[in-house]
Amino acid sequence: MISFPRALLFLLLTFAAMGPLEAKVRIMATVFPLREFAAAVAGDRGQVDLLLPPGAGVHTWQPRPGDIVRLAACDLLLFVGANLEPWLPGMLKAFPSGKVRTLEATAGLSLLEAGEDDDQEKPGHGPLDPHVWLDFEIDARIVGRIAEELTRIDPAGGSEFSANADRLSARLRALDERFRNGLAGCRDKDIVLAGHGAFGYLARRYGLVQTALYGLSPDAQPRPVDLMNAVDYCRRKGIRAVFFENSVAPDLSRTLAREIGGRVLVLHAGHNLTRDELDRGAGFFDLMEENLSALRAGLGCR
Repeated sequence: MISFPRALLFLLLTFAAMGPLEAKVRIMATVFPLREFAAAVAGDRGQVDLLLPPGAGVHTWQPRPGDIVRLAACDLLLFVGANLEPWLPGMLKAFPSGKVRTLEATAGLSLLEAGEDDDQEKPGHGPLDPHVWLDFEIDARIVGRIAEELTRIDPAGGSEFSANADRLSARLRALDERFRNGLAGCRDKDIVLAGHGAFGYLARRYGLVQTALYGLSPDAQPRPVDLMNAVDYCRRKGIRAVFFENSVAPDLSRTLAREIGGRVLVLHAGHNLTRDELDRGAGFFDLMEENLSALRAGLGCR
């Protein structure tokens, strides 16, 4: 007869008395903001992962077989939609219809059209701008929908999901108020982007104007005439700040800034973290506060 050490036998009896451990809801998100929101809403009842590796571009990333395996194991996939993730339809075709439960963040929202709140209309992701997470009021609505969907999956956690969503929505409303107050007294209203136009929702919410050399497409390359037009635009309006996304090379922004005698400032679109941001433990609210500081500095806000 096998003899168990008393300590091990005690542990086995204790776990047996506890019954089976409660399984967590497994959630996968395609972009960092949705991962952050889902983690906050799910709390201890959920396990949330980001589908993309650090630094990967959501527009151009391509899934590997191992990513399909990860997706098959999740209870809920959160994605933005509006063609932000062009690789996703093909990925979902690997599963029987209805196998992967999904929540599309942009469903039912009033989306900006390409070129709206941007002085340069060019073909990009499609006719609609998918960067909705840069409008914090929209974020609060998405957070509420995440709580509702998690409650359908795990009804016992409904009150916890609702309370967590309320707390997160309060933080988003406070962030929105800081942006509104911080950008209310600015000398300039033009966000000149030496990159693609990811900040249309932010511009619309706070009465700013986005001018992007790439339009909506992250893969487009500006023509010489685009750069010349941007230089003329900045000189005509007395603009002395050029913004660029932290995920792209700063060469173009430096060229434009040099031509107008201005400076370069970084903005975070926030769809994913760079390796450096991941290492320093940056969160969504951290990135947005950095955006506010950069905008206030570049737009001459009081």
